[in-house]
Amino acid sequence: MALINPSSAITAKVRSIYGKRLKLKDYQNMAKCESISEIMQYLKAYTHYREPLDKISNYVHRGNLESTLREKQFEKYLALCKYCSGFSPVTEYYLRSCEITELMRKITLLSINRPEEYIFALPLYFMRHTELDLEAMSTAHSHRELLEALSKTEYQDIVAQFPPNEIGDYDLAAVEDALISYSLKKLYADFGKIKNKKDRNQLKELFDTLIDYSNYSRIIRLKKYYNLNNETVRSHLLGYGSLTGKRLDRILSKEELSDIREELSRTSVGKKAATIDKNSEMAVQGRFNKCRHELYFSTNPEIIMLAFYILSETELSNLIAVIEGVRYKTPPEDILALLIM
Repeated sequence: MALINPSSAITAKVRSIYGKRLKLKDYQNMAKCESISEIMQYLKAYTHYREPLDKISNYVHRGNLESTLREKQFEKYLALCKYCSGFSPVTEYYLRSCEITELMRKITLLSINRPEEYIFALPLYFMRHTELDLEAMSTAHSHRELLEALSKTEYQDIVAQFPPNEIGDYDLAAVEDALISYSLKKLYADFGKIKNKKDRNQLKELFDTLIDYSNYSRIIRLKKYYNLNNETVRSHLLGYGSLTGKRLDRILSKEELSDIREELSRTSVGKKAATIDKNSEMAVQGRFNKCRHELYFSTNPEIIMLAFYILSETELSNLIAVIEGVRYKTPPEDILALLIM
């Protein structure tokens, strides 16, 4: 009996699922809804969210709706993992990303002095897939108690480096940057476990490109909106991709935003940015375009899984943006302008 090629199985399954994605007409119809309950009715009647939302009331709280959607997305991704053979750096990266999301949610609530609210958004479905003690995190009411909840994880030492100030505020950007850098360091080390050199190089190249998009946008945003000095900008960049070393030195040797833009325009990601958006959403749109291309043309199962993860996250972000827009009576055209398509 012939064995099924994991790459072929993942490719076929992922493309089939992606074919059922929300289309422009779906977003247009939902943006015209008068309430979240109307959006729920539309999702149940006309989209692939019919099954996960079928038993949920149309009058569900927005927070509970988002939690349900994230749970179903998580389950769908893990179901695809059974088609992967052996160790998967992308799956490990995905799980760490979920852990970082939960950590940042808890730290944000601590920073605004509302730590008890985390228990209401506790992702029970995630508990058996993580080393985080989510129950202990939910009862933490201080930085010290949070560190105790993280005592059996590698996250403890990272979070310990960023205690809150005297009034209890965290430097949330610094904490998140440190957690993301930790995750990327693990990821790039995991690339070495991929035996096929071609697959390994393709995956690294894709992550380099995605990180370049992120660093490009960070440079523009931090200079344009916060007017930070270049050394501070450098401290907020991810230390991977191609915008590093002498190339980054050359970019950050300029002080004026216009000169920095000119230097960035000479990079490979800068040339792509000229056809997207040179401002803050360029990273999101660039990642979306790149991953959509890879989903259709790559034969590397790790790349296909990564592309599916990012495209699914983008759809969920779009859907949440529509829900929030309708909730606050935002004009449909303004809602649609926020979406990544």
